[in-house]
Amino acid sequence: MFDLFKPNIATMPKPLIFFLLLSLSPIFFFSNTSGGSEALASNCPSHVCGGVNISYPFWLTSDTTSNHYCGYPRFNLTCFNEETPIINLSGNSYYVKNISYTDKTLTLVDVAVTANPTCPRPRHNVTIQMVPLSYNRQDLNLSFYFNCSTLSGLEALDGVPPIECLSSNDYDSYVFVNGTETERFETWYDFCEEKVVVTVVDSVNILIEGVNASMKDGFVLDWRQASSCRTCEASKGLCGYNNSNEDFLCFCSDGSTRINDMCKGMSFFIFV
Repeated sequence: MFDLFKPNIATMPKPLIFFLLLSLSPIFFFSNTSGGSEALASNCPSHVCGGVNISYPFWLTSDTTSNHYCGYPRFNLTCFNEETPIINLSGNSYYVKNISYTDKTLTLVDVAVTANPTCPRPRHNVTIQMVPLSYNRQDLNLSFYFNCSTLSGLEALDGVPPIECLSSNDYDSYVFVNGTETERFETWYDFCEEKVVVTVVDSVNILIEGVNASMKDGFVLDWRQASSCRTCEASKGLCGYNNSNEDFLCFCSDGSTRINDMCKGMSFFIFV
């Protein structure tokens, strides 16, 4: 009885043979991921600089080989004097205090702020023009007004003490939590030389230890998955870039490197 329903492979169309054997033989499938951890470790090495672990998606500029790097574009760090990790954002340098790969956060301190530890003076606004970074919910913006003329009558304002270490006989400097300035500062450009907005972690230090300590503590940024890397990472690869050819690269766990593509997920062979 069984023989009446036994398929005759010799007379069957080839596509039907393909799908029949495919359904009967799941062992024909295998994952091509042998030696994955070793291959990715070779393509995407980790480093420690100043006690900070620098791993994917961050990378050291010194890691580039033949203009290839593994990590997110512009997530490159420099290990200054082999002990201080530095990242560049919008043309400005920041010390990297910590990278949390669990929380996906990056804690930074403006290099310019540390130039004078007793009286830190921010030199530029903190701006982020690099996706996929964003401000953390712990962050707070401070507005600094520098070199405001003492002849403007600001010294008579109650509750607006100047920053002593940045003031002189002719000029005073002020700081506010962004958005809490008095109406007098709406036209700051009439009597102040410069306004700079910086980001700090909103903490008790602002009230107890002062703004100086807060600036030296730095601020926190979040990072999220780079849109250009989603396909590669979904295929268990790590993304990178070829600077010379301007090609997107995907480093795969099998040791291969895909150009503008994803890693091969599952492969199969059929033995007929």
